[in-house]
Amino acid sequence: MGIFDFFGGKKNVEDENAIREKEVASQKGKELQAAKEAHAQLSWPTIPKLNPVNIKDAEVPEMEETVSDERKEEIGAYIYDAELSADVINNLSNQELLFLLTTMEVYNKTAPLPEFEKNHRKVYNELLSRIRDAKDLFVLYDMSTGYPFIDHGFANVYFEEELAEKARKLFECQYRKLIVRKVKVENEEAPTNVRRGFFDYLYYIGIENLIVDNGAYRARFKRNEIVVSPMDWSGEKKDASPVNPALNFAMLDFLAELRWPVNYEKRPDVLKAKEMRMLSLIRNASFIIPMQHEGPVEVLPDGRMKMGKDTKLKFLIMKTNDEKQFLPIYTDAIEFSKKLTGSEWNAAVFRYQDILRFVQDKDGIRINPNGQGIVMPKDRMMALEIAGQQADIMKGKAGVNASAPKSTASMSEDAAVQAALNQAMAKMNEKRETEDFQDSSNE
Repeated sequence: MGIFDFFGGKKNVEDENAIREKEVASQKGKELQAAKEAHAQLSWPTIPKLNPVNIKDAEVPEMEETVSDERKEEIGAYIYDAELSADVINNLSNQELLFLLTTMEVYNKTAPLPEFEKNHRKVYNELLSRIRDAKDLFVLYDMSTGYPFIDHGFANVYFEEELAEKARKLFECQYRKLIVRKVKVENEEAPTNVRRGFFDYLYYIGIENLIVDNGAYRARFKRNEIVVSPMDWSGEKKDASPVNPALNFAMLDFLAELRWPVNYEKRPDVLKAKEMRMLSLIRNASFIIPMQHEGPVEVLPDGRMKMGKDTKLKFLIMKTNDEKQFLPIYTDAIEFSKKLTGSEWNAAVFRYQDILRFVQDKDGIRINPNGQGIVMPKDRMMALEIAGQQADIMKGKAGVNASAPKSTASMSEDAAVQAALNQAMAKMNEKRETEDFQDSSNE
């Protein structure tokens, strides 16, 4: 090849690249113009409804706009940027950031936005960073349970106390008794190797789905997008004591529904589905029990004890005012640490089936006495085990693995709860002019 051929070939490649880039730019321009034309009839998003609940004759105040019309015009234009700059994103307030995220999602659903995936990820990552890096957040707590409020499977967190308080008042119109609590995202006073922050705590009580700033411009996110599970921490040897996040969540969700002073069509079905999910998880759980023993025992790696034939056990007993005796059991070390007993009591881990033997001379069990406080009489415990054994036999005949992981075993119960909720919400929307909700205290 001659020297002129070499330079000529190089020039041809450059020309081809330039033509290709021009074609790509032209195509992107057409796509952008098509998107703008498809969006022409759309208005800027407004603050969405708090949740699907409808209340007959209730005067529900509307949340005041948090982003002005002028700012909406400025921020809304960013959805068409080829690449959102970090400076633009960083200079937005929290509500402006959430408005931009909402606008991108709404407009992209009508007609695809060029570079949507890339720009949406940038905005969403900035939101997660602000949540993760916040020193304090404001959380809605349910006064009926003493735990974070669960609404349709989600906990509600807020960047600002004022916004959280306004949302609390909106929920009050739905007969929810809530309070706003300021929480530390990280417990900086604890040693690093045992430090538990707020999002770590949520893991133990099974809350994995959250909404930030519900009642204004909002976004849903997963707990594990902020921090990994404490069970996945590296470094120190992990605590072998049980954790029951799915059970803790199921108990809280059931109690919140049970103590919500309303009536609506399909509510008995929702309650039943939530109760059955809870009972199924109780039967498949292991618990921490305060106890003393005389004689040899072998502590297994998972915290359970293997007793010698002559070993004698003594358990802590809780007595009620009517002289009934209940065995206190705990879902995890956090709940166990709340017990109001002396250091003379040890702790051991037992399965539900083991606990059935221990309550033969007692009236039943109380799960997390200083937490959810679920009481199960002995006869109901036995009925649950018999029903569970029959279900296991049926699963065996059907070829289903009865020893499947608990999270897998609870999937059908979760589906049943969701189905019951969906039916209830559908009925509410069909009958908005009828008595969807009543305050049962007025009956």
